[in-house]
Amino acid sequence: MKIISETTKGKPGNAKHGKTLKAMLLAGVAGILASLVLANGALAHQENNKPDDEMADGMMKDDAMKDDAMKDDGMKDDGMKDDGMKDDGMMSEEKMIPTGKMSASADGVAIWQFPDRRELDPELFGTPDAPINVDLLPLDNRLTNGDGTAYTTIKNPAMFSNNIEMTTGTFSIDVKDLTAKDDPDSLDEVDMDASFVSPGGQTIRVTMNRVIPVGPDHPFFGGVGTNVLMHGATGIGTPLVAEEFSYITAWGLGDIYVDGEKVDSNRVVHVMVSERTRDADFRIGFGVAMPDQLEIHLALPPVKGSPDGPVSSPVPTGVTLPNGNEQPFVHVNFYGNLSLEGNRFYNASM
Repeated sequence: MKIISETTKGKPGNAKHGKTLKAMLLAGVAGILASLVLANGALAHQENNKPDDEMADGMMKDDAMKDDAMKDDGMKDDGMKDDGMKDDGMMSEEKMIPTGKMSASADGVAIWQFPDRRELDPELFGTPDAPINVDLLPLDNRLTNGDGTAYTTIKNPAMFSNNIEMTTGTFSIDVKDLTAKDDPDSLDEVDMDASFVSPGGQTIRVTMNRVIPVGPDHPFFGGVGTNVLMHGATGIGTPLVAEEFSYITAWGLGDIYVDGEKVDSNRVVHVMVSERTRDADFRIGFGVAMPDQLEIHLALPPVKGSPDGPVSSPVPTGVTLPNGNEQPFVHVNFYGNLSLEGNRFYNASM
């Protein structure tokens, strides 16, 4: 498994055609957290009462990045000692063991995303005469223009959207990235708490404190990944968002509260602290709009965790869509007073 996938835009092939899904359709990688698409009906809700640790193990975890202690060819004479060296020449325990700690927060402006038909980037998906990356987005989920010469949008509305509503919210996350690859025994840790106002005026709170250590459809980096490429043609996450650098990426299980009351638990939660893909008007295009600025993504697809793996289950959002159905997912981005601590790449670039 490659932690940072090569971005190869040309992957010609034939896609399997199928019926339009009535509930949700994967809009790229069949991953639970990426490109899940709305339909007109609600997905079946499945409860389970297994212990929390079993549920996280069933979902599988992600891997965190371990820093190697590298020696430079330009090291000084043996008489010179590094700050982390003890008197006997041995490196101290504190210096030998990376903490992998990182944190991020936001407070203020946020956006709520409604389902929408995402426009398709011709560089990523090609044309009807020469389609590419059909493994990421099947041909039967691509609409074309009138004369059939170009792709326009996906067929079924997805959770990656320019159909948005401005709102406000707060967000905080602390992670430890200690395992680099998917591993059921991942040492990765996450502690996340977010609150925001829904389009219906309700206060929604989401918490997450257990990682999913192994991804069911693509790598989860042990539950927490730091400084990785996501989306686009990477095969990690949805192809409906441009390839972007993510300082913190996490997948885990969490709880959701509405107006202070817990309404569900063991929800699949995905978080990214990344480059800003949306422009000044909060619209998402085909590239990274502001690479020097931050953007925080919080996504709850219509999926829950169980000891046997992910199960379909709409998120109880309380938000009614124009078709009369309840929106079955949460996707909120945060932009107010953003901060990121403990990431050497972000600090170096500012």
